[in-house]
Amino acid sequence: MQKLLFLIGILLTIAVKAENTNDTIVVENTKFWDGVASMANWNRPLWADMHSTLFRAEVSWAVNSSEYDWGEKGDTYRPYVFSNLGVDLPVWSGNFSNGKYGFNVSMPFMIDIWLDMFERITAPVINTGYRFGAFDFGFIHRLDNPWHGIKNYAIKLSPMKHECTHLGDELTIKRLNDSLEITRVNVSYNYAELVLTINDPDGSLKKNHCFRFGFMLLHNFKGGWYNILPEEGDVEIVTPTDHPYEFYLQYQYQTNTRKNFQGIASFELRNRPRYNYPFHYTKDDSDWFKDYYPNDEDFWGKSTWTINGFLGVRFNNPKSKAYFSKIGAGLRGYMGINPYGQFRSVPMYNQWGFALIFE
Repeated sequence: MQKLLFLIGILLTIAVKAENTNDTIVVENTKFWDGVASMANWNRPLWADMHSTLFRAEVSWAVNSSEYDWGEKGDTYRPYVFSNLGVDLPVWSGNFSNGKYGFNVSMPFMIDIWLDMFERITAPVINTGYRFGAFDFGFIHRLDNPWHGIKNYAIKLSPMKHECTHLGDELTIKRLNDSLEITRVNVSYNYAELVLTINDPDGSLKKNHCFRFGFMLLHNFKGGWYNILPEEGDVEIVTPTDHPYEFYLQYQYQTNTRKNFQGIASFELRNRPRYNYPFHYTKDDSDWFKDYYPNDEDFWGKSTWTINGFLGVRFNNPKSKAYFSKIGAGLRGYMGINPYGQFRSVPMYNQWGFALIFE
């Protein structure tokens, strides 16, 4: 039991070898007890995923808004700090049929934090978000002979996941004192997620093109993504969003490893619902920074595409197979709906910065 508790969340078991000819993954069958608390190599998050079970520290210039401008700086763009702390707690992972197939069970948990560290008075927390799931079930089929460059396909099913987000204390107090129409919107919902991956890296450090499609579906269509209490704001202007789903396409390219380094290019195109209540920008003398109100029907409650890209370099520690054996650094660019908490009513949000990623 002690050994089991020690392994959970720490060890990343890799039982794969790469053939020199076509980089096909060759693995051995897994005995049941050997698979307990071992992490699978497949279905790992891609770098362009904004909310994932990776550890990420990021400093970015982002669009400012009086919605979250605690210090009332009024700048068009401001630097912020973002951190993402995530882990897929391993339950069981193994391979069978001479390594042709793999199966794993894990429990995801993630916290993302948005900090205004460059506001010198109090460095307030703007938003904290939590995502966790009961169980994720993963499957991979490794093809005996690659077909048109496709070496494998993988599936991940998450029957029940939950997200909830919370404003920082300083921002909530400021909103109460200013008597804004909307003090707080409760973003909290349960959803299921299905992910299909083509050419999963599967632990390989060689060149690879990975393609991924994901689909999220709310458990409670009528409950929606959020709700509001009369004490938190005007219930007449916070109305439900009709779209109970969200989907995305991801692509990640990794180069061959040279001296333990490899290049990573990761991109995501996501269609997500815009939350259905007012927002406003700090600047009102520009098309991108002006006030919008509930009667602007072209903006409210519709789904919109967002674009997220990450370009960087990864270092693979050849002496370690545990968590954080891979460290990456690179540049991120994001355009689209604000992806954080109750600010997902803001449709034209940009974020450009530098990030460290620990896998």
